[in-house]
Amino acid sequence: MNINKSASYYFLVQGAGVLLWWCLLFFAPSTRVFFEMGGSENILLGFWLPDILFLAIGSVIAGFLCVQNVRFTSIVVWFVTGAISYAAAYCLSFALLTDTGWLGVVFMIPAMLWSGAFAVGLPPVSDYMFRETRPAKTNWILAKTFGQIVIVWTLILAIFPVLITRVEAKLGIPNFSFPFQGLISLILFAAISSLGVASAVTMSRIGKGTPLPLDHAPNLVNQGVYAYVRNPMALSGIGQGIAVALFLGSPLVFVYALMGSLIWQLIFRPLEEENLRNRFGVEYLNYCAEVRCWIPNSRPYVPKRRISSPPV
Repeated sequence: MNINKSASYYFLVQGAGVLLWWCLLFFAPSTRVFFEMGGSENILLGFWLPDILFLAIGSVIAGFLCVQNVRFTSIVVWFVTGAISYAAAYCLSFALLTDTGWLGVVFMIPAMLWSGAFAVGLPPVSDYMFRETRPAKTNWILAKTFGQIVIVWTLILAIFPVLITRVEAKLGIPNFSFPFQGLISLILFAAISSLGVASAVTMSRIGKGTPLPLDHAPNLVNQGVYAYVRNPMALSGIGQGIAVALFLGSPLVFVYALMGSLIWQLIFRPLEEENLRNRFGVEYLNYCAEVRCWIPNSRPYVPKRRISSPPV
């Protein structure tokens, strides 16, 4: 699916969702207690005008503009993203101060992440997303790659899940458990993480770059684990998120992992594949024709050799 279409559907749904939410609050007053902030309905209801103007109507306008793909689409998308980010940050700070309104935080933070991801994925920002790494020794490229891994894994697989479980506790969402939960989760995490590490090493040694789009590999990588599946690092990341959710017994962390996979699938994968098609042409198309995105092949991919003309 084209990223503009995905963005259009998302912002239209977001705008409709905000309008329906306010209709629910106004016409079913008993629901206000679930979103109450600071023990007063007025604090919650005071948001009706900016929410409807900037979030609901703004999202609907952004959705229609994404389909038209006009020049100022990104301005409207970033305006909506800024508005929802401010609202999400305010709800979070209010919840931290008063220990109320946590359900609103659960809805606002994902909306902020989705809006921001689409804002980044649309032009003109997406035009500057991919930058080839500078030529360097393999050891330096490996060092940069593992530095990125440490930072990203710590943030996404440790800090964020712990914060999410704290919000779950505030909302009274029960954790789940099953026999040998810790052992199974750790084994799954270790196995799926080894796939991610192997992918990163292959990217650095063969591609001569890092997994980061702003420091990407100049060479097409279709060997190692990439000979079996096109996106082993994304596959590893999703599996790691699920393993962490299982270890913590957290429903919201599980949703968080699935949301991350959808953001990558709908926004960043199309951008990455378009960049690879533009850079490697037929070579990449042949690779895509034989190696699937998510489901590993049973046999490794063998690049087709170019047959040179016989000497005359």
